[in-house]
Amino acid sequence: MSVKISLSVKLTRMERILIYKLIAFDLDGTVGETFPVIFDAFRKTVYKYTHREISNNEILSTFGANEIGMLNQLIPHAPANILDDFYQQYQESHAALTAPFPGIKNLSDHLKNRQIVTPLVTGKGSVSCRISLEKLGLVNYFSPILIGSSKGPNKAENFKKLLDRYHLVPSQMAYVADTIGDIDACRSVGIDCYSAAWSQYADSNRLRQVNQFVFESVADLSAALDNRINH
Repeated sequence: MSVKISLSVKLTRMERILIYKLIAFDLDGTVGETFPVIFDAFRKTVYKYTHREISNNEILSTFGANEIGMLNQLIPHAPANILDDFYQQYQESHAALTAPFPGIKNLSDHLKNRQIVTPLVTGKGSVSCRISLEKLGLVNYFSPILIGSSKGPNKAENFKKLLDRYHLVPSQMAYVADTIGDIDACRSVGIDCYSAAWSQYADSNRLRQVNQFVFESVADLSAALDNRINH
């Protein structure tokens, strides 16, 4: 009998640890379909300064850094005022996108109602992040907001900051994002990654090759997360 009681106590403790206390979200391709905005803004900015047409793949190859780092790669030795022009163009390009993916607001509200911390961890810089959140009507939906670096990918570092800030172990945190790189960043710090495959740019087959948690709708993700949050 004492052995059974001991095992029961251990299982209860394990189950408590496996309940998420914090679920962070990516922005581009996860919260909103912002890739067309990004492509348009970078393409027009690069053309304005170089008269060179660039492809989506060229822009994607610079992902990981924020827009400052991306522009430095696309236009080496760019003038200082290029950022002002880029942000103006980004805002104009965003005019056609004014809503997040269906279900994102409800999911955020649901998690907060269950006392789950819901940060935003993005590779974007502060200005483009603010523009997107304003245009998508999401200014008050995610907190805290951790942004990208001009030097390159920094999501793993930001995950560690969140774990330290909220005194969590990795099993108490998850990240919702759309790329293979996001999965790698999560694994490097031991947190679960829930792959968002609802963007038109998502490669769900490739994501499934490396991750068991892949979802093609926000509703399916929400149902899965319900089993791992406080009730």
